[in-house]
Amino acid sequence: MNSAPLASRRLGDLLIDKGYLTPDRLRPSLDRQQQEGHARLLGEILIDQGHCTEDHVAECLAVQYGIPHARLDARLFDPKLADLLPRDYLEKNLVLPLFLVRGVLTVAVAEPSNLFLIDEIRGLTKTEVQVVAASQGDIQRMIAATPNSNVFVLDDVVLDDAAEDDAAPLGKAGIAGQPPIARFVNQFIFNAIKEGASDIHIEPSDRSMRVRYRIDGRLRKATETPPHLIDAVTSRIKVMGVMDPSERGMPQEGQIHVMLDGRKIDLRVSIFPAAHGERTVIRVFDAAAVSLNLEDLGFAEDVLNAFRAGIHAPNGIVLVTGPAGSGKSTTLYAALNAVSTPENNVCTVEDPIEYRLPLANQFQVRNKSGMTFPMALRAVLRQDPDVILVGEIRDEDTARTAIQASLAGQLLFGALQANDACSAIARLVHMGVEPYLIGAALTAPTSSVTSLSSSS
Repeated sequence: MNSAPLASRRLGDLLIDKGYLTPDRLRPSLDRQQQEGHARLLGEILIDQGHCTEDHVAECLAVQYGIPHARLDARLFDPKLADLLPRDYLEKNLVLPLFLVRGVLTVAVAEPSNLFLIDEIRGLTKTEVQVVAASQGDIQRMIAATPNSNVFVLDDVVLDDAAEDDAAPLGKAGIAGQPPIARFVNQFIFNAIKEGASDIHIEPSDRSMRVRYRIDGRLRKATETPPHLIDAVTSRIKVMGVMDPSERGMPQEGQIHVMLDGRKIDLRVSIFPAAHGERTVIRVFDAAAVSLNLEDLGFAEDVLNAFRAGIHAPNGIVLVTGPAGSGKSTTLYAALNAVSTPENNVCTVEDPIEYRLPLANQFQVRNKSGMTFPMALRAVLRQDPDVILVGEIRDEDTARTAIQASLAGQLLFGALQANDACSAIARLVHMGVEPYLIGAALTAPTSSVTSLSSSS
């Protein structure tokens, strides 16, 4: 689908051809742009100087990039589609979803040259995107006229006492999208992120619905509400995570993208039917709140030195173990960040990709399409990697492939579900990996081995 092709002609020439601009007015604007170090686009300067209107610039930008030009009015777009993207995202980037036809979302943009923005919209909305050019004023006017549902924008809000009164007469399904439930869901997600939680648990019982946060590896009670809200809260989360609200007898998984304080935060949702309703766990991935520097992770100096030696070895396998929420992923990403250089080919196999690393080639596992961990790992091995990260070693096939890769000359990092480092060996043996392979792949500096022997 059309995603803003490269410009074919210069904007100034197109404006002159249309009769919207004269050459003697173009030259001062080009000089101003050069003086400002090209910090602003030419169209912005022409509009500021009064040489062209916003509609003139938008029309010529459409010609320049080979896309349609639209003059926006209330008849041209479906207001419900504005909820596909956070309100502050629309205002900051000057974009507006117009209509959705046969799986293709048409979006008005003020600057069609921003290919990264268009790709981001495609990722956030999970649809193909067709762009049209519109003036900045038209987009701002239409956004201002669109009701703000606040679905994906988190604010510090409080569920008022009227929420429970509203719930009963409307029914469980009917209130899922109403403001009280939306505010309540936004509230506990907002609080969880602010408090640094790694997971949010929404748990139903016969007497209440309990919300707990996992902070520093421990679950802490956040709030408790009457049990009749559980279905509405779960339905709201399903809608946000693009899941089926009518399905209540089968597990479901989804992803939610939220904006908080101008940054994007990813949430991974797992919903499971339980005795008193559906139980929900939301995993929080807030890259901005996590330091990927090894020095900031709290290692003792001798342990940090030993760990550095392991991750800078020419080959072998480095396993990080521990219970849920103990920091396995953070430790692995910090290690990967430490060895990611322009001289290394760093590849990852993950499900999901939790943090984006600029110098790493990151691959997403897709079990539904058959791209499992073992298959993805074998494919990555043909990409001439120097360092490989396996997000989680879950089965014998993945473990055996990882160990064979490390013995073949690659340096491999991986997470393993085990209570401590010593248990990792027993866990691999239990998976079916031969002990002699484990012994050959798992290496550690002499100081670490001595320390382990003296403490055992």
